[in-house]
Amino acid sequence: MKVAAYARYSTENQTENSIAAQLDAIIKFCQANNHTITATFIDEARSGTNTQREGFQQLLQGAQRRDFEGVVIYDISRGSRDVADWFNFRKEMQLLKIKVICATENLGDLSNPNDFLVELINVGLGQHMVLQTRQKSIAGVAVKANQGVFLGGYPPLGYDAVDGKYVVNTHEAAAVKTIFEMYADGGSYKQIIEKLAAQGYKGKRGRPIGKNSLHSILTNERYIGVYSWNKRTVKYMGKWAGGAANPHAVRIENAITPLIDMRTWERVQERMKSNKRAQNSAKYTYLLSGLVVCGECGAAYTGRTTVNGKNSICRCYACGNKYRTRTCKAKNVNADELETAIVNELINYLKKADYSSAAEQVYNELQKIKSPIKEQKQELEKLKTQLSNCVKSIRNGLDFPELRDEIDDLRQQIDELEHIVSTSSEVPIDITKEQIAAKIKKDAENINFDDIPRLIKTYINKVYIHSDKIVVTGGVHFNGCGDGI
Repeated sequence: MKVAAYARYSTENQTENSIAAQLDAIIKFCQANNHTITATFIDEARSGTNTQREGFQQLLQGAQRRDFEGVVIYDISRGSRDVADWFNFRKEMQLLKIKVICATENLGDLSNPNDFLVELINVGLGQHMVLQTRQKSIAGVAVKANQGVFLGGYPPLGYDAVDGKYVVNTHEAAAVKTIFEMYADGGSYKQIIEKLAAQGYKGKRGRPIGKNSLHSILTNERYIGVYSWNKRTVKYMGKWAGGAANPHAVRIENAITPLIDMRTWERVQERMKSNKRAQNSAKYTYLLSGLVVCGECGAAYTGRTTVNGKNSICRCYACGNKYRTRTCKAKNVNADELETAIVNELINYLKKADYSSAAEQVYNELQKIKSPIKEQKQELEKLKTQLSNCVKSIRNGLDFPELRDEIDDLRQQIDELEHIVSTSSEVPIDITKEQIAAKIKKDAENINFDDIPRLIKTYINKVYIHSDKIVVTGGVHFNGCGDGI
């Protein structure tokens, strides 16, 4: 039988030597039973409490391609220490008609009640061991947390970790004070970032301090001396647990040397709450959502709402690459001004249009269309992959405000690109010139304010923003189909 070998070790009392021992046992087992190993999959220092392991996922992909007839593991615990995950894996392999074999223990027929019970007990013992270890580990960490001990990772800007304690970093502390004081006095994120850069301040990892980092700093209670641990439940048995408030969280006041006085802290928090209320009190509509493209780099523009130091709200369109990857320097465009200009031009066009001539032009261009949304689809898949990676990071316990901001931004871009793809066609459209002319005439004779969003989606195909000009391409959409002329 052609089989795949799978080996895994966790970080708990195991090393890469465990992989060698497992593979040695698997190879000897296969030689004794006339199995040929055609593929080997390995996961190093990965927990068995979830299936999101690179080697395991590659194993599943190989199984779906029918690259082998069986899978050989050292024992059940190497496959999984979670009862549900293990039996989901067994069921999937059974449906693919791929046999799962253990080199050190017998796996029977899952349809046999006795075999199933024995296997259930074995994998259940593995999960029981994990739960016991987890319980002891949490208890040990909780003891340290209740003592205000630094528990790993990067300490906040302004502090260093020395012998498990938070120690003030004088140079960085000055940057933190600048951030709080400027924001409390009405300074914008942009102004704060520019001043920090001018003074040579950088983040804990040596990178420039950005707007997402500022949000994390301005909401971190450690700067007023409050130590906290495990505030939210983000993981359980290696899986995403929702991020709800943790009833067992530790919060100790006056456990850390404060960098910010309470008056400044309260002014900052009140301003942040005020900005949030202002942003949530209105629904911001972007009429050109999904239609605006950067003429410099080709990325989609997205609608963004900002609140300045005077609590004034500003809507604008901004290049996605400018905010996502910092690889474009295209300027933001005021949304009110751009939308007003586009709507006025569209209304003028409809009122003055020669219906027959316009229909002829639209018809001819529609018949040329083959694959106008190929690039948008590629970009959509790229964004979906980035979103998936961000979500996986949170599920794996890497949860911080910057990452959630990135997720929100990616979701907005995905929504806009999905709209483009869903309202575009990859094949010539079966429509007559007369129908096109009739549609243009009907829309021109019945223009009203409530119909503006539909008219924009119908007649505007793309709005290209260049440094010195704006180029608009148009199109007529029938039944959700149609493309630019």
